[in-house]
Amino acid sequence: MKTRGQATLAEVATHLEVSKQGALRHLEALEADGLATMAPATAHAPGRPENVYRLTAAAGEHFPDGHRELTGELVDFMTNEQLKRFFERRAARLEAEYAPRLAGLDFEARVHELARLATEHGHMAEVVELGEGGLAIRHCNCPIQDVAARTGLPCLNEQQMYERLLGADVARTTWMAEAADDCTYVMKENEKRVG
Repeated sequence: MKTRGQATLAEVATHLEVSKQGALRHLEALEADGLATMAPATAHAPGRPENVYRLTAAAGEHFPDGHRELTGELVDFMTNEQLKRFFERRAARLEAEYAPRLAGLDFEARVHELARLATEHGHMAEVVELGEGGLAIRHCNCPIQDVAARTGLPCLNEQQMYERLLGADVARTTWMAEAADDCTYVMKENEKRVG
């Protein structure tokens, strides 16, 4: 729930490797403490409708954030060149994972699938249709926001990866590091680069 923004009971149970009943007890305890909310899923498969669970703002104070401190220390320890190589390798690994899942899709479908893949990696991404007919991917969460704000390297590599995967010009129009609520990448299909 913390990385994806929401999860069903089945997803929580699978992730925790416990029964649905066991997961439900944990979720009910979080709800009772005001740390989680439950709502009906907006779309569901045939059969019994599912509920989705989300963490509340108060939950942020109750979960360990030691990884952020460790990440900050690692960034301080590494040289700029080491950080550059690290984030280039990270983007190459993600690109290799994403490319086969985008193969054969048209531009709009690639954008939607790329947003879904970014969400799987903790970005809580959504596709936004722009007034002039374009598309944008908006990240409402960044699992490495502290590092991204300090170096800008993850964002730059991500933007370049999106360009290669979509065969499009990509511009970042908002950035969390500049006090925005999200990071938005606007995509403009470039016909010369496609296909």
